[in-house]
Amino acid sequence: MKTDLDLKFIKGLTLEQIPKGYDSTTGKLIFKANPKLGADGHPNPDFVPSYILWDSNRSAPPGFGIRVAGKKTYIIRRKVHGKSIMPTVGNVADFLRIETARNKAAELALTMVETGKNPNELARKLSAEELTLGDALAQYRRHLVERQQKPATKETLRVYDRAVKKFVGWKWTTRKVRELGTTEIMDKFAEGKAFPTANEQAFRWATAAVRWCIGFETLAASAERREPTLVANPFMVLILNKQYRTGEQIEREREERSKRNPLRPTTTLGSFLEAAWSKKDSNDNATGVHYLMLMLLWGCRKAEHAKTMWLELLKEHSAEEGVGRRVTSHVCIKDDQDWGPYVFFYKTKNGLNHRLPITPMALELLKRRQLLAAEEAVRRGFEGKSRKFVFPARSKLSKSGHYSDATDLLDELRQEVNLEKLTNHDLRRSFGAVMASLDVPGTIRRRFFNHGKMSVTDTYTQAEWQLLREWMEKIEQAILVRAPNVYNSLKPAAWPPIPAPEPHVCKPAAARTGRPKKVSAPIEDEMTI
Repeated sequence: MKTDLDLKFIKGLTLEQIPKGYDSTTGKLIFKANPKLGADGHPNPDFVPSYILWDSNRSAPPGFGIRVAGKKTYIIRRKVHGKSIMPTVGNVADFLRIETARNKAAELALTMVETGKNPNELARKLSAEELTLGDALAQYRRHLVERQQKPATKETLRVYDRAVKKFVGWKWTTRKVRELGTTEIMDKFAEGKAFPTANEQAFRWATAAVRWCIGFETLAASAERREPTLVANPFMVLILNKQYRTGEQIEREREERSKRNPLRPTTTLGSFLEAAWSKKDSNDNATGVHYLMLMLLWGCRKAEHAKTMWLELLKEHSAEEGVGRRVTSHVCIKDDQDWGPYVFFYKTKNGLNHRLPITPMALELLKRRQLLAAEEAVRRGFEGKSRKFVFPARSKLSKSGHYSDATDLLDELRQEVNLEKLTNHDLRRSFGAVMASLDVPGTIRRRFFNHGKMSVTDTYTQAEWQLLREWMEKIEQAILVRAPNVYNSLKPAAWPPIPAPEPHVCKPAAARTGRPKKVSAPIEDEMTI
């Protein structure tokens, strides 16, 4: 059907009313109801999912119209060499004036007449030919976020963005994928071998992004019955030439070289713990110190234990079979009938759940942590969302509600014990170094590290669980015995104390430089703002 289109008329078009015919006296369109459901409540078989109205305005090119479906789009139709072609001009919302859409439709119509092909298909083909590495990385990132199966976590996206920055720095993101040479890629990869993990991550992400774009171009070319314009992935040269380390090589490097592990059991581990134990009593650092110490004692990643909750505060938990305890990272400091005291991490980096026994000194630390968390809840108010977390956020403006970033505290401790570099993940590496010093069996080490090779990490027999608990106690003692003051403070009362030096006293915080810190506005003013 045809009518004189204008923006006011277009805004009133919906799928709830569809054109039925013309009024014989006025010549205007008549609309009828288009319900999705029938009178019986079942889907209406006569429901029209979309309709087209053609533009009868004199300034409109022939074949210009609007399709009304889930959204409204302008279209243009031409018949060239007996073939009907109807590309989309664009979304109605993207045009402030309908005259602009008519002009663009006229240009598309001219292209159809000259080439005999759909201009949108030509644009997609050209887009694949002109695809830059930056476009490929951006499209793949969007896919990681929006995919239904295992959408990317914040940590994964952080790592991805860090990899993208490498290509930005090399000015590769503005270059076309088809113009990147294999020799150039090999040379640049070789330059980064001093930092193999980050280097391999970056190039693996680039490989995956380009491969994903090639897959979509192949599908589009097949649907349009043409040859794909992007078929080769230049980053595959690294795989073909076997430039990436194997899993066995990485594991061997970790065990033999203990790379990036400044907290060694015989040297710096003890001084770090003594300094941290002193630091907890100043500047409200207790939560951060407990956060770092438990990361060390459990050998976990920061993203795993940061969001743990107290089991008794999980609303979903019931006495017999609670859903909450199965789908939420939590800590149980009571003597569970199956596990005893334990910590449970839900869906870790490899997608698996992970359960660890809580041993005596970690249990004592958690009991003190619970008292401190309760005191913090009183200061903030019991309605604060942070109350349920083992490590509540220090600010009530926190979106997550839990503590998650100990970077500043870790940097202060690094300076306190004169280390050049110290990261959160170094604590996990130190846990591994202690296991190596104790000759912990490989199967036990893999269980504690929750490496992806294990098919199930939350199912144990009683004998297996008891063995894990025994080894975890040995590891805990091997770690804390390096810091006698910490050991004596956390040990069970029945254990004899060990000789200890004078407690460490942290240096006073350095004076702030630069302009004075801004004075916060009163709470009432902030709320008003």
